Amino acid sequence: MRCLFRPHSTAMSVLCILLLLLPACRTLVESDVPAPRHDPSDLWEVVLRQVVDADGYVDYDRLEARRETLDLYVAFLGTGRIPQSTLARYAYWMNAYNALVMFTVLEEGRPASVLDVPPAGLWVKTPGAGFFTQRAFRFGPDRLSLSEIENERLRMVRQDIRLHAAINCASVSCPPLRRELYDGRLLERQLEDQMIRWVNDPDRGVRVEGDTAVMTPIFDWFARDFHDWTAGDDLCTMAARYARSALRADLTRLAEQGCPHQFFEYDWSLNHRPRE
Repeated sequence: MRCLFRPHSTAMSVLCILLLLLPACRTLVESDVPAPRHDPSDLWEVVLRQVVDADGYVDYDRLEARRETLDLYVAFLGTGRIPQSTLARYAYWMNAYNALVMFTVLEEGRPASVLDVPPAGLWVKTPGAGFFTQRAFRFGPDRLSLSEIENERLRMVRQDIRLHAAINCASVSCPPLRRELYDGRLLERQLEDQMIRWVNDPDRGVRVEGDTAVMTPIFDWFARDFHDWTAGDDLCTMAARYARSALRADLTRLAEQGCPHQFFEYDWSLNHRPRE
């Protein structure tokens, strides 16, 4: 990070120095097992099916008991063997993000919320910074945080609103976690399916109460994505494209009325649910 202003006071000089030191203050989180010679993605996908339920919640007890496979997968990510084809690389980063979120949950002792993970050292104490920004992971010569993966390797590469349905932040109100890995050869179908699942989930996606659409705050946090990447669609029109039956009809009706809407309160509690 470059300091782009000329300091005119001691306070500004100190601020500039702190900004320059922030990357060095990041905590590198690594698997403690040797990197495997071969890609363990198939093994990790088997574990995903075992620990993620049909609604996209995670049984962290079961994951803890099978974490050697997750450790192997994270160690493999650390080798930096990234696919070259565009769609395979995009799928790789989504899979990496979701796996590293679960890995960090275990490494941090399964906190009640990802917002409870504090940043270390001088890092700015903003909500979520400790989990999503201050901790970094090895990808060959690169060190990337979850935030950097999301924004630099995913959002700004493809500009596809369905990405927001595909990555999971280990919280109750997150979109459902998929029980399989993303695959560049199947990516269009997988992303479409994820967006449909998310929008039609009344607790995590969209519901209509009377004459108001009640929506996930993610539509608000990333408002420019949902507006600019759909050529200016309002949120009701955008959501109606993926909605089914009565929800689609209600959202279409509300779109004609200017899309009156509000956002529900996000539940940042850990998305843990034991499997039967």
